[in-house]
Amino acid sequence: MLTVTTSTKERLKQLLQQQGQPGMAIRIISSPSSDQLQFAWDKPKEEDQVVESDDGVKLLLVGPDLAPTLAGITMDYQETPQGSGFTMSRATPEGKISKVIEVTAQNFEDGVLKSNLPTEVDLWAPWCRPCDMISLIYDKLSEEYEGRFKFCKMNMDENQQTAVKYQVMSIPMQLFFKDGQVVDSIVGVVPESEIRRKVEALL
Repeated sequence: MLTVTTSTKERLKQLLQQQGQPGMAIRIISSPSSDQLQFAWDKPKEEDQVVESDDGVKLLLVGPDLAPTLAGITMDYQETPQGSGFTMSRATPEGKISKVIEVTAQNFEDGVLKSNLPTEVDLWAPWCRPCDMISLIYDKLSEEYEGRFKFCKMNMDENQQTAVKYQVMSIPMQLFFKDGQVVDSIVGVVPESEIRRKVEALL
């Protein structure tokens, strides 16, 4: 489940009060045209995960498709001299070692193109908050499919030549390789079920 800080709850409640429509809350949705998350006014549905204020006001709605992607993420609201806004981040559990392999332009051929397993490469950057969210899914799947499917990640800021080669225009982006060739891709934040479907199709 998405973790929401106290400052975020207070700010969401202020936004709802300003909106002035009883029974409405704020829904997190994926943008169809970018890799960013967006807010929309909506009424709670039975299948939603709902974040409430301390006095029971329904503040934030997360639908079942997006909920797995946001599991382990902390949503915060910060005000600084440079500006204010919501942030999403995740903490790496202590002692937890991901089975996702870090690759670079130098070892890309051996690690990906010559891999004897179907391979996914998660293209990310440290400043990309949606990348943090989607990486949780790949950490999970890398354990589940160990020995059958290979999961890798590549920092686009440090490997820009690879981004140019594969025409990466937006991140997070995932490239799926088999026998040294790109056979599928995903752009943006998508549900775990869609990623799992693509993995199964290559096994």
